[in-house]
Amino acid sequence: MGRLIKNHWARLIVLTASVYQIGSAIEAFIWPKVFWDLWTKNLDGAVKPIPVLQILNLVMGLIGIAWEWPLKYLAGSFPHRSIEVRLLLYPLSSILAALIYQGTNAALYYLVGIAVYFWAYSEGENAPSPREARKKQEARMARSPSPTQNTDTGSDYGLVPGDDVPVNKVSSFNGVLNKYMHASQTTTNSSTAKETKRQQDTTLDTQTTPKRRRGLAPSTISTTSSITRRITRSNSHSSTPAPSRSQSQSASASPSTHPSTPDQEVERRQRSRSSRQRQRQQPSSQSSLSNSLLRDTIPQNLTLLLIGVNPGILTGTTGFAYAHPSNLFWKLLHSSGITTIRHPPSDTYRLPELYNVGNTNIVERPTRDASMLSKAEMDAGVPILEAKVAEKKPEAVCLVGKSIWESVWRARKGRAIRKEEFRYGWQDEGENMGRCEGWVGAPVFVATTTSGLAAGMSLSEKQDVWNELGTWVVGRREAHAQAQAQAES
Repeated sequence: MGRLIKNHWARLIVLTASVYQIGSAIEAFIWPKVFWDLWTKNLDGAVKPIPVLQILNLVMGLIGIAWEWPLKYLAGSFPHRSIEVRLLLYPLSSILAALIYQGTNAALYYLVGIAVYFWAYSEGENAPSPREARKKQEARMARSPSPTQNTDTGSDYGLVPGDDVPVNKVSSFNGVLNKYMHASQTTTNSSTAKETKRQQDTTLDTQTTPKRRRGLAPSTISTTSSITRRITRSNSHSSTPAPSRSQSQSASASPSTHPSTPDQEVERRQRSRSSRQRQRQQPSSQSSLSNSLLRDTIPQNLTLLLIGVNPGILTGTTGFAYAHPSNLFWKLLHSSGITTIRHPPSDTYRLPELYNVGNTNIVERPTRDASMLSKAEMDAGVPILEAKVAEKKPEAVCLVGKSIWESVWRARKGRAIRKEEFRYGWQDEGENMGRCEGWVGAPVFVATTTSGLAAGMSLSEKQDVWNELGTWVVGRREAHAQAQAQAES
């Protein structure tokens, strides 16, 4: 299905709703009853003596099954590919199902299916037409002499093999759902791979079957064994160095002297299989970005400078801080009192003028999650942070996440922080950041991470930590307002 994952969910839900609707329509022919007859009898004429609602529900249920299965002549057509048409028609099916007493389940399933289809529509999961898909495939083949083979056919939506529907990166939940998406493996020649596997299987059978039943000469056995060893080694990706020329010559000079045993062949096959699995488990190209559109907002003399770990994929793509919908940053900023309203990520660059609050990160490289950063990469950002704080001189800095403080500690102390030494909240005065000649540095507040992927603390525990910071920011804001009022008077 390529990336039409939410399309597929909605399709299965609507199919279930259509089956319920057909069943309820058939039962309503036997027992005609309107669901709303407790409040009004005006709709009773729609079910008896002429079963109008029953017939409409039966027709709509059959249309839903024919549409989502789909029938031969509907597959690949515009109505079958269009989510907009579904969002117009399925609410009608839901209303018709809700009018009869037996159709409440069908109506509820239709509503869930409509919601999932709207989700897919908001993320750009409309399938292209067969003509557009063929053009994309031809263009891809023209650019690459050896195109990637994709096992997804996409035939249910009129797609040609190997075609992936582009997802709107700005509005999608790419940071979470992308890890569940299928990543096809690239093979240079499928026929060669099949032939290699056939030769391996044949050789293993030859090794484990008695000679009298095989009817093969010993020279044939040793030659086949040598071929299998070469094939297995070429398919594996071990880190052992290649043998020297003299070793290769001695090994090839006496292939029948040391024939490989069945156990050795099985071990080689297992190593080859494990190496292929490791290759499949490597992170995809979407796990990180080379550049980020996010920019620092650090004017002079801020009340608070927020320091994050690094931008996520959605943040790096949009240029707005903490842009992923699952991130709690903007929620905690508002609930703690640092901001007066809950701002959207698009207000990132308005925080300095509205609240005298800035933002930066210890690492600029965007990744899917912070666990993809090494300790060395984190530690390398500490001197840069110190220089930024020393230059801009904010009243305080807030480290959004425990890992940032651990990096600062390692860079300063040359060792990892011990469990009894760590605490959330304000740190000792001796740990101020940006200390330089003529300035004692900015006090450090260690806050919890706001990532939706971090489940080590509950929301209430995170809220308590952020409330302490919010109380200080509100107090500083009031003090500034009073000082300004006195200066004006």
